[in-house]
Amino acid sequence: MRKCSFCIDRIDQGKEPACVAKCTTDALTYFPDRQSAGSIDAYGKDERLHMIYKIEGKPEEYSLPESVPPNAVTSSQVWKWLIGLIPGGILLAWLWKTVEDQGDHE
Repeated sequence: MRKCSFCIDRIDQGKEPACVAKCTTDALTYFPDRQSAGSIDAYGKDERLHMIYKIEGKPEEYSLPESVPPNAVTSSQVWKWLIGLIPGGILLAWLWKTVEDQGDHE
């Protein structure tokens, strides 16, 4: 199973994403070139290849925050990622040392 790529290859060819093209109920809509959805009450950010959800009513009626938080990387996430590299580095160093030791014995 692959993660959805929003059919970037189809969009680059001027086509709709496959899910929109195959949706028989017209529940999905694609607005190319950041064209606004007109009078649709939408929830989400108007950015390329991002989902914007049509809602009826106000976001708080669905327990949604009023504004969508930005999709940003925080400094704590960067540190967690860097710390996650340490075990891999230790394993790589151990493998390197093991290969060198085997080469010395030959």
